[in-house]
Amino acid sequence: MVRKRRRTLTERAQSIFRFIDAQPEPFPKSEFQRIGLNPTTAETWVRLIEYIQGQPRIRVTKMRSSTFIEKIENKYLSMLRKRILDSSLSLKERESTMDDSNGSGEVDYVRNPNPS
Repeated sequence: MVRKRRRTLTERAQSIFRFIDAQPEPFPKSEFQRIGLNPTTAETWVRLIEYIQGQPRIRVTKMRSSTFIEKIENKYLSMLRKRILDSSLSLKERESTMDDSNGSGEVDYVRNPNPS
């Protein structure tokens, strides 16, 4: 009897995101059984994905045999991104967040190299 090879974490994640991408509407978690995930495993993956999506963005750069991880978003920008993308807030509230962020002290202007 030939045993099936277990999927790697990367293969599972790719399968989950392909499945989610193919769904035209919200779907129950039990639908993950169609791609071989039992309800407990599906719940674990959903919690992990939610946690990761809430973290600051990073950039991974590989140079020869070294891998460098760079945080490209601080906690404030991460919070802004979450709030702006939060569909439970009204469009007006989300717009207000974007307007407020312009005065946040972040660099949002172009320096004039030749002041008059």
